[in-house]
Amino acid sequence: MTEILCVGLTTIDITYRTPTVPSAGRKTQATSASLSFGGPAANAAATAAAMGLAVTLCSAVGNGPFADVAVAELAKAEVELLAARSAAQLPISAVTICDDGSRTVVSANGINELPAEPSTLVEVTRSCKVVLVDGHYPEWALAALQSARAAGIPTVIDLGSWKDSLPMLLPYCSIAIASADFSVPGSSIYEYLFAAGIEFAAVTNGESEIVWRDAHGAAGHVCVPQVRAIDTNGAGDVLHGAFAAFLSRGAEAVTALEQAAVLASESCTRFGARIPAAAALHFGGRQQ
Repeated sequence: MTEILCVGLTTIDITYRTPTVPSAGRKTQATSASLSFGGPAANAAATAAAMGLAVTLCSAVGNGPFADVAVAELAKAEVELLAARSAAQLPISAVTICDDGSRTVVSANGINELPAEPSTLVEVTRSCKVVLVDGHYPEWALAALQSARAAGIPTVIDLGSWKDSLPMLLPYCSIAIASADFSVPGSSIYEYLFAAGIEFAAVTNGESEIVWRDAHGAAGHVCVPQVRAIDTNGAGDVLHGAFAAFLSRGAEAVTALEQAAVLASESCTRFGARIPAAAALHFGGRQQ
C-alpha cells in the first residue's frame, strides 16, 4: 500500500563534475559524468523510498531512450511509478557541479501536452498517508489534492517558483515549503499562503536557517546542519521528500522539518540528490 504519493516533475539529469566554472567559448574536461532521473517530485520520491516508505510517483515520462533510463532508475530506487507515456521527450537538464559545490543548471522543457490522468490516481491517493506535489502537471495535482483533503490526508506543496496554477492548488494544501527565491504577487509569502488556506509554511534559504510560521501565529526557525558540501543540487527536493516521510510516521510539522534538514544537509556531502546509506538506515530506511 502506498504511504506517500508524489505528483509532479520527472526529468533526466546529465551531470558533469568540473574543477571550476566552465569558461565561455572554451572546452572543459569533466572529471566525472552521470546520467539519472531528477525533478522535484522524482527526487523527493526517491528520498522517501530510501527511508523505507512505500512511495508512488505520478508523473509524465515521455518516450524514447531517456524515458527508459528514468523508468529503470526509478525502479532501482524502489519508487512505484504511476506514469503516462506520451510522444513528447522527457525534460532534460544539464548540470555542472564545481569542486566548491556550486552548480549551474541548463534545462529544456519537454512534455507540454499532458496525457490523460492515470485512472488509478484517486484510488492511490485515498490509501496513502501524505500527498506531496511540486506544482507541475496541475490537473493531476489537483485531483490528488482534492481526494486527499476529502479523506483528511495531509497535503504538502513544494514551492520552488511561482506557477500560474498555484491559486488553484493552494486551497487544497495544508503545508507549504517555499524556497527563498519564491515570491508572490502583492504581499508577503506568509500572508499570501495563509490567506489561501495553508496551515503551516516554511521558507528555506540554502545553508541558512529555515523560517516557519503557522496560521495560528506561532513562529520559529530550524537550524540547518553545516557540512562540507560537494553537491547542493537537489538538496531542497531531499528536504521535501524526507519531510513527507517523517510526517507520514506521525511527526509534527516542526519536528519533521528539523529531521528533514539533517538529511538534506547530509545529501550535500555526496554527488546526486540522494541521501547517504548510513543516514537512511539511521532513520529507518533500507540498505542502498
